[in-house]
Amino acid sequence: MKDSKSMNFKGSVLLVTIVCMVMLLYFLATRFISINLSSVELIVFIGLLLMLVFFMIVGIIQLFFRIFTKKNSENSKGNGRTMINFLIVLIILAGFILGSQWSAHTPPILNEEGEALEGSIASLEKVKLGGVDQWLIIRGQDTNNPVLLFLSGGPGASEAARVLRFNQELEQHFTVVIWEQRGCGKSYPSIHPKSELTLGQYEADIIELSEFLRTRFNQEKIYLVGHSWGTIIGALAAQSRPDLFHAYVGTAQMVDVLETDILIYDMVKDYSIKTGDAVFVKTLETQGEPPYLGKSPIQPYSTLFGREYAIFEVPNIKNEEYRRNGDILMLMLKQPEYGWLDRIYYLLGLMNTFNVVYPQLQDLDLRQTNTHFDLPVYMVLGRNDMNNPSQIPEDYFNQIEAPSKQLVFFEDSGHGMIWEEANKFHDLMINVVLPETYEP
Repeated sequence: MKDSKSMNFKGSVLLVTIVCMVMLLYFLATRFISINLSSVELIVFIGLLLMLVFFMIVGIIQLFFRIFTKKNSENSKGNGRTMINFLIVLIILAGFILGSQWSAHTPPILNEEGEALEGSIASLEKVKLGGVDQWLIIRGQDTNNPVLLFLSGGPGASEAARVLRFNQELEQHFTVVIWEQRGCGKSYPSIHPKSELTLGQYEADIIELSEFLRTRFNQEKIYLVGHSWGTIIGALAAQSRPDLFHAYVGTAQMVDVLETDILIYDMVKDYSIKTGDAVFVKTLETQGEPPYLGKSPIQPYSTLFGREYAIFEVPNIKNEEYRRNGDILMLMLKQPEYGWLDRIYYLLGLMNTFNVVYPQLQDLDLRQTNTHFDLPVYMVLGRNDMNNPSQIPEDYFNQIEAPSKQLVFFEDSGHGMIWEEANKFHDLMINVVLPETYEP
């Protein structure tokens, strides 16, 4: 009997060792050879989670069975085997997650011979902003090119995966820096203290980061590009420190969050009434019109915004590549810049950071506070954008005072215009914004 137990223990140790060695080889290859097997990684991760859940359920069933029967000795043996199996899966899962974090990287930019392009940069970097650690994804074919800082939409989200997937052409002309904002994505741990998740702190982070990038890349100024929520904090930073930026580019420029959300509510409700969707009309009436406050405002907002996207934007997506490959969650799950802990952080940021920050935006109206800019301003709007209907940002644009300003409509896209019509966005940045504003 002792020999049998010893063999079982040795077999378990051998199994864990073999699996850990295979994982180590995989993550070494991922980091240093830049293979991309993210779909396999996803399958393995889900499989390990299911096994963990299975052994937890089996353990609970056996515990109850032991309580209500007298076969304690036999049950103890079964419980012991289940516990060993549970620990094996737990160890493998922990190793898998830690290995994925260690191997997270952004692939090098290669020349025609498949070697790292001389003078290029492709790096993941952790910097301290506002006293907390935050992450940057930096990519560019020539570090002497002007720097472009991208501010993701949200709050609490990262749009790095879409920029990396659809906007690679910018890397030929800019050093593209994608900032993982505090409380989201790789920077999710910086959500603490939550008292610092304020508009003022995000603005201060942008200014501190911009100063860092100017020094790091020996540039007098950089470009500031925001999308959706990123345009709110981008406009604040551009107005307060115009000396840091060649130009400010607001894409899907947000202006008055509450007015916009009420407009969306009315549009979705009217559509639901006209199409006879009594169930969703009841849902909207039950939760009422925005603002939604309380403990978890993301729940009613996601109900409203999700229906708006399905009704008004999905049918108008004309770019088939974006329709097939533009889902932000699937892109995030596959991007090599994220380990599995980062992916969990991403989902937590969507909920927790949104719940803290979005209620703070309800009294915001940039038309009242941010109309004077001492730098060139470019505004990009999607004609089919119903998440941010154009009449509000267009009204804001008309009130802006700046040395120069330009409003550009993308006719065949919605809220994600810079990815749905990526070529048009690249043309704007490379052939309009650069020549008009950049002096080497």
